[in-house]
Amino acid sequence: MMNIARNALAYDDYVLSISYFNLIINYKPHLYEPYFYRGVAKFYLDDYSGAILDCTEAIKRNPFFHNSYELRGLAHINKNEYSQAIHDYTKATELAPDIRPLWHNLTLCYMQLDSLNQADSISDIIIKKWSKHADGYNIKAQIQMQKQDTAAAEALIDKALETDKYNINALNAKAGILMSHQQYEEAIKLYTESLRLNPKQAGSLINRALCHYHLNKYYDAMNDYDQALNLEPRNFIGHYNRGLLRANVGADNLAIEDFNFILSIDPSDMMATFNRATLLENIGDYQGAIQDYTTVIDEYPKFLYGYERRAAARRKMGDVAGAMKDEDHVLKEQIAQRYGYATTTSRQKNKTRKKSEFNIEDYNKLVEEDNSEQEQTYESEYRGKVQNREQSAKLILPTQNTYNIYREAGRDSILTCFEKAFQDAQEGNITDAIEGFSKVLEINDSFAEAYYNRGLLKLLSDDIAGAIPDLSKAGELGIYQAYNIIKRNQNLKTSPKKQ
Repeated sequence: MMNIARNALAYDDYVLSISYFNLIINYKPHLYEPYFYRGVAKFYLDDYSGAILDCTEAIKRNPFFHNSYELRGLAHINKNEYSQAIHDYTKATELAPDIRPLWHNLTLCYMQLDSLNQADSISDIIIKKWSKHADGYNIKAQIQMQKQDTAAAEALIDKALETDKYNINALNAKAGILMSHQQYEEAIKLYTESLRLNPKQAGSLINRALCHYHLNKYYDAMNDYDQALNLEPRNFIGHYNRGLLRANVGADNLAIEDFNFILSIDPSDMMATFNRATLLENIGDYQGAIQDYTTVIDEYPKFLYGYERRAAARRKMGDVAGAMKDEDHVLKEQIAQRYGYATTTSRQKNKTRKKSEFNIEDYNKLVEEDNSEQEQTYESEYRGKVQNREQSAKLILPTQNTYNIYREAGRDSILTCFEKAFQDAQEGNITDAIEGFSKVLEINDSFAEAYYNRGLLKLLSDDIAGAIPDLSKAGELGIYQAYNIIKRNQNLKTSPKKQ
């Protein structure tokens, strides 16, 4: 049975493997392996909370198996729980000190917490143990960049390239430094070499596009953005920058498509909204432009150029009174500021802004990544396709077989309790419904439909932290569409409303 379960896991049939691991656990609950491998299956399904619980059970049964700590640490990383991940990777390195990726990930976790001295110490261990491996120098260079010691970082990257001239991370890091020195031609050569070694690097394509842009090679930049977006269709920077380039060459409708896509992902992006407004104005959709300008002005009431553009759009559609109102507002503000108001009124050539900069005045500047915000690459053998069965998220009733089992056992009361909770949910009494399903689970902690429904209701109440464990348990008990819902909601966080 273990062989069948592991084969199902190897062939990416994670839900089938979970059902077999469940059987093994029922027969042999003292074994650690089925818990660990079930945790692997859950990890592949993006059920990080479930993977953590299973790894914990595996560790209770065998505290000397380093893979359990590694997988649990990786699950914590995916939940941005870096302190817990550090604990697991520290233990894993004690048990398996000769596995380099464990040290690598431990270093990155310390970096995420800005514990740079600890990260630096561990990077020294990596370099000492694997002196001929370029990534030790690379990760130490990242630490120096985070410390803003670019000279030390550059020396370490050169050492990495001396160790392995084909190391992609070192090539990209060196190219990034050359970009910062405005040595764009040299940076392009390194990005091109990196992409020759691995063509599927959207980030390198986007950075090379920026270099082309600074050299006024718009066609080459556009081609790089197109390739990057073929690889990562939802890449924000790729769509934003391509939208600006399309606007620069007069392809307004295509540029609007890019900004529409950005706003479909993040409707609160005011820079994209303003750019779309100017493009809508260009193609004669004045009503749409005014609507977008108004959205931006409501968010940034001191952005005078927004009023100027809205006034122009209002005049074009014949709303003279509205245009004069906007123009009067701008004039009064300029007088009030005594020295006048300096605003960005035209697209600035060869200008970029950091991804983290949100000054609305920079709406027309291309975006580049912050060095401090570059995505860290964790190393792991745990890779896999995530099954997405596209199940709808709606409350479910027990199967007829479940009804028969409870009735034959004379346990109609638990069904009555479930049905009452289900009815409360249908009528919108969410709090009562959650309490009702909780009572069902107090009577029987293996009632899958109760976990599933309670998880959905918690999602509806923005209790993401409470919902994921319930859905994980429901998936474990056989309601496999729960994993698709976990996948869509795993990394959501409830954010406070803007004041």
